[in-house]
Amino acid sequence: RYFIVIDDIWDAEAWEIISCAFKDSNCGSKIITTTRSFEVARKSGEAYQLKPLSPGNSEKLLYMRLYGGRSKCPFDHPVEISEKIIQRCGGVPLAILTIASLLDGKEKEDWSKVYDSIGFGHGKNQVVDNTRKILLFSYYDLPYYLRPCLLYLSMYPEDYTIKKETLIWKWSAEGFIKEEPGIRQYELGERYFSELVNRSMIQPIWGGYGSCFVTGCRVHDLVLDMICLLSNEENFVRVWDVNDQRISCQSNARRLAIQKIVLEQDDSLANMCTPQLRSFSAIGCDVHVMPSLTSFGALRVLDMEDCSSSGDGSYHLDHLGSLLHLRYLGLWRIDKVPEKIGNLKFLQTLDLEDTRIKELPQSFALLRQLKRLHFVVAEGIVGMHLLGNLTSLEDLQLRFDTWSPEFVVELRKLTMLRNLDLSVGPYKGSDDSQVKALVKSLGKLKEIQILDIYFGGYVSIGPQGWEGYVPPRQLREFRLRTEKDMLPVWINPSLVQNLTSLWFNLKEVKARDMEILGSFPELVTLRLTDMFLGLSESQDFLPDVMGGLFPKLRYFSTPAPLRFLEGAMPSLESLDYCYLEVDQLKRDSSFVFEFGSWENLHSLHKVKAHFRPGAPQENEDEAVVALELAANQHPNRPNLEVLR
Repeated sequence: RYFIVIDDIWDAEAWEIISCAFKDSNCGSKIITTTRSFEVARKSGEAYQLKPLSPGNSEKLLYMRLYGGRSKCPFDHPVEISEKIIQRCGGVPLAILTIASLLDGKEKEDWSKVYDSIGFGHGKNQVVDNTRKILLFSYYDLPYYLRPCLLYLSMYPEDYTIKKETLIWKWSAEGFIKEEPGIRQYELGERYFSELVNRSMIQPIWGGYGSCFVTGCRVHDLVLDMICLLSNEENFVRVWDVNDQRISCQSNARRLAIQKIVLEQDDSLANMCTPQLRSFSAIGCDVHVMPSLTSFGALRVLDMEDCSSSGDGSYHLDHLGSLLHLRYLGLWRIDKVPEKIGNLKFLQTLDLEDTRIKELPQSFALLRQLKRLHFVVAEGIVGMHLLGNLTSLEDLQLRFDTWSPEFVVELRKLTMLRNLDLSVGPYKGSDDSQVKALVKSLGKLKEIQILDIYFGGYVSIGPQGWEGYVPPRQLREFRLRTEKDMLPVWINPSLVQNLTSLWFNLKEVKARDMEILGSFPELVTLRLTDMFLGLSESQDFLPDVMGGLFPKLRYFSTPAPLRFLEGAMPSLESLDYCYLEVDQLKRDSSFVFEFGSWENLHSLHKVKAHFRPGAPQENEDEAVVALELAANQHPNRPNLEVLR
């Protein structure tokens, strides 16, 4: 049997084709479809029409967005105009959230002016029309610097998950982010992104461990319809996908996005002349349908995401060096970096995903304005000695199969780094000199905010390896995935009080360590792995999590069933027993699984338990029973997921 959800079917013919793939065997399988067309819904089977929010729930949503709840509503709240707004929104959540975001921060006496300015309709489709008018009014209420940032999102397909980092660097490449003294462009871009979220123009995607950080966004269908219409009217973006016929060669749009076009469908793009283009984006296309790079003289952004080659060889990049204005370059599955890449003096972002590059050209050292560099390579890359020349780098992500001593030396020259994400395959060195050299280089990175290091094989830094290291006070995220290790002495709130995320393979868990970790005032996510739990005649070897610790922690991952005392982790929403050491714990015959202390975690809503393989079935069964009992007895009835 199966359960399948098919989202957003546009016409009845499409459903008739899709339905041919499913057998009507009457075995209890279920298919759910969603559509904006009642005709499509009627033909696909029994239709359930989503009802709009009631006036009461609409009011709750409005007050929640404006004030955080009705109980926090100020005495001067304009009740009469609020009731009019709720009535005109027709119970559509998007309309309510958008107009609430529009009103938020405005003087109360101006609310009536906003309401009158929108010009609500009274026709047959007034709910849809009013929602569109609210969205359009909200767009024109945006500051001028945010409007192109929002319109740029029309380059992405419907329901697409847009990565925040990638989007901000594209905004920067386009010149949408205005410079301010003392503030990096990326940080300004984050402000722009947050402002669009706060105005309900984009929907945030929460990611990372525990989904505690905004890592991307999506655009609501109605918002996307609006910005696509505006983009088309202003010649801002031209989108061409598999449903289009042939693109007009006379289009004056400054940006072109093509989506899921393959060689068999159309080759007219290859002959286009587009000298006015500033941005070219291709998603899931055959590279042989691309126009020649010689037609892209004014290009600032070139991004070929998940593009492949169906013919012989790869997309010709010989003319890449002629794109002198290029600031963002994203390439997938290429064989080599062209020698003339050094001509791109203004390049800010180079993202090489799923590449097969074995050597960097000498001209690579000329990319002095490069701020973001991402490599994912299958083999050790030659030319890392050039890296130290890229002194403007702020964001560096590297994946190596083998250790690179050259990289360690060059790293210390990159003093502007804000984000370092380093993954190294098995380390085959016979001593720890290279590890110490890495720590020495890390000590030179005084601007670092995010530090993520992974070592394959049996490598640990150890207390001696960290000797002399002084972390920058602005460090926000630290993830060190090595062989089990002791907590470094610099992991201390007095040194890095702004730490929000920590991942560490802790060799053993001690009460003192938990006290130190629990004292970080801003810590939101904590992942402790591979802890040696010890063997004892009692359960006293598992330290308690004391009250008052971890005040802002929302996600906690641990292999140990720790006991939580009243007042501990008051904000914890998600608890993850990652590789619960069932077998190791049960070597003590007196050990009994007991999770009743969850009741002291008043914000808990989700628990996930993943057992480490190898434990006897009866021990796993005992743990499952205890987990289910604790979940059922908790007032919040947290969602429990067990992986065995």
